[in-house]
Amino acid sequence: MNSFLCKAFAVTFLTLPVQAAQQAELAKQAPAYIQLQRAVLINADLWTDQPQILAANYGFEGIIGVPGLMGVDDLPRAVAAGAGVNLDWAALDPAPPLRNLTSAAGVLGLAIAGFGATPQLADAMPIEVSWPLLPGSVSPDNIAITLNTGEIVHPVAAALNPNYDYNERHVIVVFGEFANRLTPDTPGAIYPVSVSFVQGDSPLMAVGPDGPISIVGLSALSSHPYVAGPALVGAKLSRFSPAGDFPPPALNSAFPNDAYSLYGNAAQYRLRLFTSGGFSPDGVSGFLPTDFATFFRLHAHDAEGKLVTLDKAGHTYDLGVGKIEIIGLAEVGPPTDGTVDPAYYAEDHDNYFDIMLKGDEAAINLLQSVEIPTSAVTGYSDIYNPGGPGRTPTPTTPYTKPALPQTYPIFHSVDQPRTVSYASQSLADYDLDDDLPVVFRLQADDKADILTSNSRLANQWVDSQGYSLEHVGFANETDRPGVSAVMGYVSETGDRIYTLDPVEQARLDQAPGWRSEGRAFGAFDQPWTGLEPVYRFFELKTKRHVFTTDADAHLRLSGSENQGVAWYAALFVKPPAPQSGGSSGGSAGLIWLAGLALLWGYRRVSAA
Repeated sequence: MNSFLCKAFAVTFLTLPVQAAQQAELAKQAPAYIQLQRAVLINADLWTDQPQILAANYGFEGIIGVPGLMGVDDLPRAVAAGAGVNLDWAALDPAPPLRNLTSAAGVLGLAIAGFGATPQLADAMPIEVSWPLLPGSVSPDNIAITLNTGEIVHPVAAALNPNYDYNERHVIVVFGEFANRLTPDTPGAIYPVSVSFVQGDSPLMAVGPDGPISIVGLSALSSHPYVAGPALVGAKLSRFSPAGDFPPPALNSAFPNDAYSLYGNAAQYRLRLFTSGGFSPDGVSGFLPTDFATFFRLHAHDAEGKLVTLDKAGHTYDLGVGKIEIIGLAEVGPPTDGTVDPAYYAEDHDNYFDIMLKGDEAAINLLQSVEIPTSAVTGYSDIYNPGGPGRTPTPTTPYTKPALPQTYPIFHSVDQPRTVSYASQSLADYDLDDDLPVVFRLQADDKADILTSNSRLANQWVDSQGYSLEHVGFANETDRPGVSAVMGYVSETGDRIYTLDPVEQARLDQAPGWRSEGRAFGAFDQPWTGLEPVYRFFELKTKRHVFTTDADAHLRLSGSENQGVAWYAALFVKPPAPQSGGSSGGSAGLIWLAGLALLWGYRRVSAA
């Protein structure tokens, strides 16, 4: 699904004479909604040992689903709804994107964004969970919000947007009627006091080291944004990995924004910040990659135990046992050429920010905490959630408050990645698309295995060519810096080769008897954290190539040549345990999974 389909959906949504209920149903046909239902996680963080709600705070009131809000000429509608606006930027030619001019969202914008509903003038709440949510299990009827009046309400919309990258997905954003803007000490104030996960039509699920589990029964108290602004709920330090750091194609306006795309090999360590609400300089504008020194500083102890404050990007700090340099921020927006103009910069406006570091591991291990000083400290600026005032506020409108000064301890996970990857193992669970974020392994008797990210072709091979789905083995990474296209080739004898080597690709493109099938999927040529090797063998008896995560495949094949690592990928199915013994007789037994009822993939991690 591409931008053409998104535009086609928008035209259909605007032109069909449908009622509100029909419009809401049509919203579930949006490409983004369909893509957000795919049960896929890739290298997503585990923030705690057991799942819990880290925050469930009232976000802001009445600016989601503003009728008629379509472009710059409609900004008076956003102002009337009480949204923050940047009217000074609206006067620029050309006009910046609408999201850079207001945090209000139009009804069409919600549908295109994948919320599967069309609320009007709704309130918002982000709910942060410490384990990634299972896409497809997120539904409004799973969420019960208790108000200060004693009433229990359910949202009308719930989705993983804007925290939709495959290595994110810990946040449910919900819209509905929850509150007004009066502070708790004001007569007539209505606001949430707690949030609970309830059964609904089906259970809400999170994914941990042992696969999906129900998180029905979790609950948390809710704070008030017109009293105090957003806060940190996590700060995890690990080795950087780009695995899974990409969105569904219908939601790629700020892509790529991973640290490798921004900083290349300088991105060695990642301090991922997890926030209780979107962070913005004013409630509307986005952060820039160069904004570290405006909003954050780090604290460490040097080799002698003395406190060291790291407050500048591009400066080398010597901690006695090694050095650290702050590179900049990632998980904001894509790389740009030259000076960044914030009026036009496409930020993703989600709940994650990566402070990127390079240096010596011994020095990295001495980092202690991250601080948000706010404007209380000279040289620093305030941080708002999307209910903030923008650059040109209306004097009589109450907006959400800025964040309070805060210092948050850093959780060290350099040696224990604490991430999880998961994909449904049923072909029927996937919509029909040419390029899904997973790779299907198809198997048939006396034929080479097929690897493809194309569910249309996978279904055709299964339905009419005698193949069956062996498993959904590993991730298909979207093209971006650091990702290599794995090209597929088939020979006249039925052999198949999958290769990311440009030299081999060029040779096979010209080789008699070989035909290119184009890009099969994307993978990596180096072993980033969260990835595992996929090996390449040549079986002498069948004269076919075999691609497997089993390093001991030669023990199962009828004589084989080990041709090394073909690529690295995030796995959804564990490699088989090492074993000795005779041949399995061919590729059908190559990746023997004792109990393929185990329908999940993970990176086992140690408890902290």
